[in-house]
Amino acid sequence: MKKKLNLFCVLIFVVIACDLLSMSNVFITGFKSGMRHGTEKRNITETTPNKYCYVSLLPVEMSQATAQTVVDNGSGRKQRAWPTQLIVPVEGKTNVFAAIFKMVYTLAFGVLALAALVAFVYFVRNVNKDNIFTHGNVNLLRVMGWCLFGAGVITTADGWYDAYMAQQTFSLSGYVVDYSSTADLTNIIFGLFSLVIAEAFAIAHKMKEEQELTI
Repeated sequence: MKKKLNLFCVLIFVVIACDLLSMSNVFITGFKSGMRHGTEKRNITETTPNKYCYVSLLPVEMSQATAQTVVDNGSGRKQRAWPTQLIVPVEGKTNVFAAIFKMVYTLAFGVLALAALVAFVYFVRNVNKDNIFTHGNVNLLRVMGWCLFGAGVITTADGWYDAYMAQQTFSLSGYVVDYSSTADLTNIIFGLFSLVIAEAFAIAHKMKEEQELTI
């Protein structure tokens, strides 16, 4: 029984960790790029755009009018394609308050992600020690749930903000900005599921205490 539980827990841990790491990959890449530019003392404006945003697109219709021409590296043949995600430069000066806010909620995302993973590890450890329906496990599940939910909301808000900023300076004929794809449903669903399980554990813990008092 415990072997199956541990296997499922490891799989859940891997899925959550991979999803959280993929969401933070953009920040890490940007940070490394900035450090590299600073170390090499290059002029960033000559090599890369000062600001850029990710934007998800949907073609109004799948037709030749909305298709873009791309070149296949293998055959060298030109093909028609419909891009759904682009990285576009954002014009204008950098807003100091916007930059500070972005840094704050990026750090908040990292803290929430780390807290969720730590809470999950402690929960699995308690279960392996046969401490299952306890008040401590209920708290750990709630911490994990709210942290994952918060991380998902932060990522979604960041995606919406990037899409909005890109839409102000970029427009591709025959395409509309897809705001729905920016939602981090994985962490939000995992978070809500953890909160549901926490309430189930809380009910079981209460029933256990009542049964012990009755005996």
